[in-house]
Amino acid sequence: MFQRLRRLVLVSTGAASFLAAAIVGVLAYPDPLYGYRVTEGRLSLLSDQPFDAAKGRAVLADIERRLAFAPPAIVDPDSTYRIFVSNSEWRRRLTFLWSYGAGGVNYYPIAGSVFLRQADIDRDRLIRWDGSDVPLPRSLAYYGGQEIGHSLIGKRIGARANWRLPAWIREGVADYVGFGGEVDIEALTRQLRAGDRELDPKASGLYARYRLLVTYLLKREGWTIDRLLASNLSQAEAERRLLAGVPAD
Repeated sequence: MFQRLRRLVLVSTGAASFLAAAIVGVLAYPDPLYGYRVTEGRLSLLSDQPFDAAKGRAVLADIERRLAFAPPAIVDPDSTYRIFVSNSEWRRRLTFLWSYGAGGVNYYPIAGSVFLRQADIDRDRLIRWDGSDVPLPRSLAYYGGQEIGHSLIGKRIGARANWRLPAWIREGVADYVGFGGEVDIEALTRQLRAGDRELDPKASGLYARYRLLVTYLLKREGWTIDRLLASNLSQAEAERRLLAGVPAD
C-alpha cells in the first residue's frame, strides 16, 4: 500500500513538474502560436490574426515613444521586447493563466515577452470582453508600454524585489511609462479630492491614482526612481504628502 501511494505521489509530482515546465516554455517562446508579426527596431508585435503591417509599425513607434519618457534610471534602450496579442480565447487562457481577466500580463523575468488580450491593431485599440473598445487614452500602444514598464522595473531592481513592491508603486510606475509621462497633477488631484470613480482602482480597474502619486513624488518632490523603488513607502503616506503639497482650488 505504501509503495503504491509513493508511486502515485511520484507520478503526480512528475506530471505537475512537466506541466509547469511546459507552461514556462510556452510563455518564454510563444512565437509559433502567433502567425502574424511585424518588427520595428527592438520591438516586435505578434498576433494570431492578420493586421496591416504599416499600422502595426505605427503602434510600435508609439510604444517606443512612450518608453523614452520612462525615468532615466530605468530607460533600457538595448533590450528587445515582444508583444503578443491573443485574440482567440484558448490562447488567452493559455498565456494569461490566473490573470485571465486582465488587459495585459508580464511574467518578468521570463524572456522579453508581454501578452495583451484581443485588439484591433489597425485602429490601435484594445477590445473589451463585450466587443467594445477600451476608451482612449488607453490605446493599444498604452497597454504595450505599460506592460513593458513592468519589465523595466524588474530589470532595475530584480525579480524578487519587483514582486515585493507595494502595488501602488509597481503599477503606478508602469502606468506612468504607459502614458509616456503625461500626467496632469492638478487635474488628477482635483478628481481624487472629489472622490472620482476613476481614481479608485478597485472600482474602475485603472491605475490613475497610483500614477498620480508616483508623478507627484518624482516631479514635485524630486525623488529619484531608485529612491521610490527602494522606499517601501505606504500608499497612505504618499497620499498625505500629495494632498499637503498640492493646494486645493
